[in-house]
Amino acid sequence: MTKHSRIIHAINDLGKRVTVADVVAKTGMPLADVSNELNLIASDTDANLEVAQDGEIYYCFSDHYSYTYFRHGLSRVINQLSVQTFKIAAFVFRLSFGLILLFSLICLFGIALIIQTLLAGVSGSTDSVSGMWRDFFGLVQRLALKDLVHWGKEKLKPGSTTGGARQGFLLDCYSFLFGEGDPNKDLEQEKWKLLAQVIRLNEGVVLPEHLSPYTGVEPEDEQMLFAILAKFNGMPQVTNTGSIVYVFPDMQKRSEVTSYGLLPPTLEHKPWTFTKLKREELTKVMGMGGLNFIMALTACIFLVRPAYLNSAGYLFLFLCFYALLFLTIPAIRLLYTFEQNRLIKKKNQRVHEFENRLCNPSPDLANRLEEAEEMRASLSISGDSSIVYSTRADYLEQISDNDFQRDLKLGGT
Repeated sequence: MTKHSRIIHAINDLGKRVTVADVVAKTGMPLADVSNELNLIASDTDANLEVAQDGEIYYCFSDHYSYTYFRHGLSRVINQLSVQTFKIAAFVFRLSFGLILLFSLICLFGIALIIQTLLAGVSGSTDSVSGMWRDFFGLVQRLALKDLVHWGKEKLKPGSTTGGARQGFLLDCYSFLFGEGDPNKDLEQEKWKLLAQVIRLNEGVVLPEHLSPYTGVEPEDEQMLFAILAKFNGMPQVTNTGSIVYVFPDMQKRSEVTSYGLLPPTLEHKPWTFTKLKREELTKVMGMGGLNFIMALTACIFLVRPAYLNSAGYLFLFLCFYALLFLTIPAIRLLYTFEQNRLIKKKNQRVHEFENRLCNPSPDLANRLEEAEEMRASLSISGDSSIVYSTRADYLEQISDNDFQRDLKLGGT
């Protein structure tokens, strides 16, 4: 019997109003396991909590809670299956572009060989055609499934320091068409993490110029400042000279964590890459894409008659259209990559200007930085951070030691 089943049986036996101690006594399971499982079941079944006068906490379940719990569990299973199905569908979608390219090449090569065979049969010279067929089947053999998708990892050659995962020809086609995605998709999360560290390092008192190297916007941008104030519970305060300083009371005490010293001076955007394919992999994909376009265009010119379109004609038109897209999409994406990198370069130059402005302040900014330092000193917390209780030692010993230290201080004064 699983943990869930044992706890559900215990809840039923105890009248659907239980405490953690009741379930522990009923099942004999560890206290931590019972507490965790009870919280999960209560969350899934919309149970209620009741607190008695003596502080005892009761979990109250409805009469049909087990059916509700089963329904939620079934929904989780369906969601997990949906996620796995979507992953498989996405993987097949990524493979499909390379599969269509190979299907097009094989069809066009096969049709060309059939026509060449018929012409050779009419002329009576079939010896040259047999070699072409051997080359064709050799090509198909080289494009076996084991070479199309690489399921393992590429081994380093002796003496080589570079290498990595290979993905196979089919996924290489997808990378050639659509690239590797946005390299800055996690930049927003990184931005808020760095902003929190900046505020903590400055003991909760900052100027907008402290934040601009990480937000990438002008210090006067009020919308960004309001968002930072709302997220970290800050408030603006006016100094004696009328300038504004932003104070974050919950982040005034500097942490003892030393890793903040590794804080980067700016938050830069990463440049887009056209593809991460190696040169030989990229050459292979581009070569087969170009060959497919030439063959598909040739087939359309010589075999398709617009006035007499049939199923074969539509197939050739589709293959020609796909071959054109296979070369057009990367060309458009290459232009898009250049434009994105141009904009990213401007953004990175901008944040470096904000950093230089902070490192080499103008007289006005220098005065405001001094005022922020004075306010930081006036708001600094001088509380005692010594440990008064720890689970590593006996409680009574710690109480006695604390009383002795307190009496010693009082006696010294």
